[in-house]
Amino acid sequence: MTASFIKKNQHIKQLPKKALLLLFPAFLIFLLAPPALAVDKVCVRLQWIHQAQFAGYYLAQDLGLYEKAGLEVNFIPGGPEINPLTELKEKRCDFATAWLVEALLQRYRGTPLVHLAQLVQKSALLLVSFRDTGIENIQDLWGKRVGIWQLQFALPPRALFASKEILVHEVPQNITVYPLLSRAVDATTAMLYNEYHQLYQAGIDYDELKIFRFADLGFNFPEDGIYALEETWQKDPDLCRRFVKASLDGWREAQKDPEKALASVMRRVDKTILSSNESHQRWMLKVMLDIVFHRVGAKGLGDLHHRDMALVNQVLMNQQFTYRPISKRQFTRRAHLPPPKTPR
Repeated sequence: MTASFIKKNQHIKQLPKKALLLLFPAFLIFLLAPPALAVDKVCVRLQWIHQAQFAGYYLAQDLGLYEKAGLEVNFIPGGPEINPLTELKEKRCDFATAWLVEALLQRYRGTPLVHLAQLVQKSALLLVSFRDTGIENIQDLWGKRVGIWQLQFALPPRALFASKEILVHEVPQNITVYPLLSRAVDATTAMLYNEYHQLYQAGIDYDELKIFRFADLGFNFPEDGIYALEETWQKDPDLCRRFVKASLDGWREAQKDPEKALASVMRRVDKTILSSNESHQRWMLKVMLDIVFHRVGAKGLGDLHHRDMALVNQVLMNQQFTYRPISKRQFTRRAHLPPPKTPR
């Protein structure tokens, strides 16, 4: 092969022998170098704006875990007016993060989505009001103005109020807690890792607030999970497994080194000029690590417990959002686990 190369490039003969000896090793390296590995580009729609809720994904990206898995990942932030599962259905992304309750409802309505891995194991959803309003129990919300996120985030509070036979006046909620601070609403939905701490940062002491935890009211729905279309899974289960494994490894690294994970979060927060700060994101990361590794630990990360899925199915049917359960076998793909071995 070398002789053929020199024959086609006669001008090389004009070079001094010393120069040829220097070029020859470089030429051999060029011939023997392995071909560049193909990289799969994937798009992921998140549920909310860039924040510590997604710290493990960011850290996986910054540590090169996706790159090692042969992936180039683009994370697109969401918000209260964006449903990631609608984006997934319309094929504007390859993967999406979403709450289990919304995913089951969408599957029931015919969207061919599948659950790849469960991240959050313990609900962080709250209803928050001021103690001086006289709201002491959930029944006291009857007729009150309650801030509720719309689209996929509205389902748990609506199911809760329906189960308790409470009629409230819904007020569409955005990404701030200002309506509660200004007393424009009597209560508001909040996440323990986000809006609850925002109130504290706004100067409200925790003992001034009355909170109702959905988990304590029989609505301990696991929230964030990773989803794809059935078509994506059928076409390339290896791609799905690589994305899930790298993502979960990113969360494991975040648990080992929260400060490094926080730095990854703040780079994205600062880049997008979001009105947040390191103190708030540190609080959020602490709570997220607690609810992500709750009960399952690092080893069981990604598992969806059958009791959790059964609870969500039952509540959806009780409140007539659905009329039959979605089976775990039909819905889950357990992409956080290695593929089953093919028998010989």
